[in-house]
Amino acid sequence: MLQVSIKPGRERRVKAFHPWIYKKEILSFSRKPKPGELCIIRDYKGAFLAKGYINPESYIAIRILTFRKEEEIDLNFFVKRIEEAFNYRKKLLQSTSATTGFRLIHSEADYLPGLIADYYNGYIVAQFTTLGMEILKPLIVKALVEVVKPAGIYEKSTVPTRELEGLPLVEQTLYGDIPEKVEILENGIKIVVQIIGGQKTGYFLDQRENKLLFAKEFVDEGDKVLDAFCHLGGFGLHAAVIGKAEKVVAVDSSELALSLAEENARINGVLDKFEFIKGDCFKVLKNMQQAGEKFDSIVIDPPAFAKSKTVVEQAKKGYKELFLRGLKMLKPGGKIVVCSCSHHITPPILEEILLSAALDTRTPLRVLYTTYQAKDHPFVLQIPESRYLKCIFARRFEWEVK
Repeated sequence: MLQVSIKPGRERRVKAFHPWIYKKEILSFSRKPKPGELCIIRDYKGAFLAKGYINPESYIAIRILTFRKEEEIDLNFFVKRIEEAFNYRKKLLQSTSATTGFRLIHSEADYLPGLIADYYNGYIVAQFTTLGMEILKPLIVKALVEVVKPAGIYEKSTVPTRELEGLPLVEQTLYGDIPEKVEILENGIKIVVQIIGGQKTGYFLDQRENKLLFAKEFVDEGDKVLDAFCHLGGFGLHAAVIGKAEKVVAVDSSELALSLAEENARINGVLDKFEFIKGDCFKVLKNMQQAGEKFDSIVIDPPAFAKSKTVVEQAKKGYKELFLRGLKMLKPGGKIVVCSCSHHITPPILEEILLSAALDTRTPLRVLYTTYQAKDHPFVLQIPESRYLKCIFARRFEWEVK
């Protein structure tokens, strides 16, 4: 196996269980590396540190799979890793039979870097985001079949990071038969997920706990709710079904997402409570605010605005505009949830943006919760970027300020 030595001092991060080694940290190779192959990582004195896979042309040159010298990277290795991940998710969700969709493998957080796998009521949708995992794909598929016993596995490797790894974007069936759509339960609510042709792996599972918290504590019976960037209707459906909201205004720019949201409202018996608006949320919220619309509860859950550090300031302006519109439409005593899935927008930055919007609109707010992604999407302490989803749950005081 290829031996890779890293520069003096760089071993400290590896010994602290950081799963990445950057290209600039490599000292030498035992031979010319083959992109994507397995390798042993050693310090500059030759002592063993870890095993992983390498792409010498990538900024993150090595992604670590194990810190155990005796552990072989073979089928049994992936079976054990997937069993650990699957058992954790089953234990996490064992208190309820009301959820049949969850994140099965969460890349570095399950020490399977470059692999994402979501489970949808008997089907797995997987993303292989790195060259190393692409090469290991046959073993991973065998391990998934052995451990999870799914009806089918669909690959949806359409993330831009594949292109950085020199890989094409791919959608294909890897095992079994895959339906175009599948119905799952999320907190007891029926959700139709578009596997083939849908966004990401089909659904955003990372907001599951936040949706339930919103419905139970931020929606009262008879409320009028705004769900901005509604996607398949998750927050709005929870508000209507669990929170007993009287009306939900759901806004999204995707015709496919809105058609599925409408289908989801129908199968849950709450279609009469929904108003669906297709359009740019910036423009729609501006028009609603200028028309004098008011809401009891508001969710603003936009896509990632800051995909790199260079656009953070521009992204902050976008978030602030949305938050300003939302706060201007929030009734006294109303509740608002603002979210960011951009890992460059840290929790303090998100708080700063909401504070600025609250000051500009003279909206007296108290924050009740700050939350992150669902527990089946754990983050890695050594990788701050892995805590990508942040939500602030805030309530407006009852009194007006002129």
